Amino acid sequence: MIPSDGVFRIRMFLRQIWVRIAAITGLAVVSGLAAPVVSPFVPDALRFGLDHGATSDLLSVLTGSMLAVATFSLSVMVTAHHYASSQATPRSHRLLREDGRTQSVLATFIGAFVYSLCAIAAINAGFYAEADFVVVYVTTILVIGLVIVALVRWVQHISALGSMDSTIERVEAAAARSIATRADTPLIGARPYGPQDVPDDAIAVVAERSGHVGNIDTARLDALAEPWDATVHVEVLPGDWIARGSVLMRIAASHLDVPTQEAMRLCILVDEHRSFDQDPLYGIQVMSEIAQRALSPGLNDPRTAVDIVRRLSRLLDGWVEEVGLSGDPVAQRVRIRPIPSDAVLREAFDFIARDGAAFVEVQTEIQSALARLAAKGTPTVAAAARRVSERALERSDTALELEGDRAAIHAAAPSPDRPQSVRSAAAIGS
Repeated sequence: MIPSDGVFRIRMFLRQIWVRIAAITGLAVVSGLAAPVVSPFVPDALRFGLDHGATSDLLSVLTGSMLAVATFSLSVMVTAHHYASSQATPRSHRLLREDGRTQSVLATFIGAFVYSLCAIAAINAGFYAEADFVVVYVTTILVIGLVIVALVRWVQHISALGSMDSTIERVEAAAARSIATRADTPLIGARPYGPQDVPDDAIAVVAERSGHVGNIDTARLDALAEPWDATVHVEVLPGDWIARGSVLMRIAASHLDVPTQEAMRLCILVDEHRSFDQDPLYGIQVMSEIAQRALSPGLNDPRTAVDIVRRLSRLLDGWVEEVGLSGDPVAQRVRIRPIPSDAVLREAFDFIARDGAAFVEVQTEIQSALARLAAKGTPTVAAAARRVSERALERSDTALELEGDRAAIHAAAPSPDRPQSVRSAAAIGS
């Protein structure tokens, strides 16, 4: 399902780490001060002989330990994220910051600290009556139970946090969700169009700021266009970087007032950073960047690049070519350019082939992946796969010295009609 602009903004807001921590902290404050309200409902049979001292001792233990645990956990998270940024790709950092389990654990630790601090302050201020201490004590036991569960989850989670395998899996999962969303709702729910479909007198709506296109609310655009009997030709795609004054859309209508044009402009969110949600190419790009970093002289880890190529091949098995799609789109009055298959395959494999030109195992895996896509895909996808293959073969032919290595790579290539003879090492050196 394609989110509306409002839903997309709310989703991005809720992914920030401070939001969950603030919510848990607010709940902790309420829990620490709710004892006088709850205690009248506690049956007399459950009123234990608990006093000020027993409750204060338990809260003091919680206060002293939770601040240290929260600080340590935050430092571990920051270290792990920076390690992932340096070893995988800086683009993975933003994805790791949105990890729900890490946010929940940190929110639990900080919430427990705030709860115990509020409860101790309330005790010292004489806020609690004698009958309230049983509620405070039981609430503290429940908070300790939540902390224990969070600690167990954190120990399991921290063992993989920031590791190469964990980072790759998270990026792959984000890319897979984006591709699946695009497959379920091709063209973001709109109809395809080409530049020749845009009338010369179409009204141009331009961007008021520079940045990346984050979200396109096609349903809202369709609703705004309907009263004017207009057709909206969106000129950008999610992930595109646009400058201020760039054309966002061209509207074919006999008349369109300024407030409606402004409302349509707001249907395209322009942000500082790219997002995985509506942008399948971004997930593919980040996966490719991890392989490129693995092939750098500093890491020299071609097997990670091979793993990335295999994962990209698996991701692209679910790619649905958007050219020539038919059906019943949600936004009948909106036209959007399809993502070209050439761009998808080039983003996935071209740069890995460039940086891994001298690695036989990487080049062989790239050619095998392209051969599978050429055999299983549409004619357009097959042609794009062969074009990427040709560029990769040119790079490997230049970088590899042994004719046997070049022959093995050519044998894995998707072009069945390509000559199997390759240049000798002497020919390359000449």
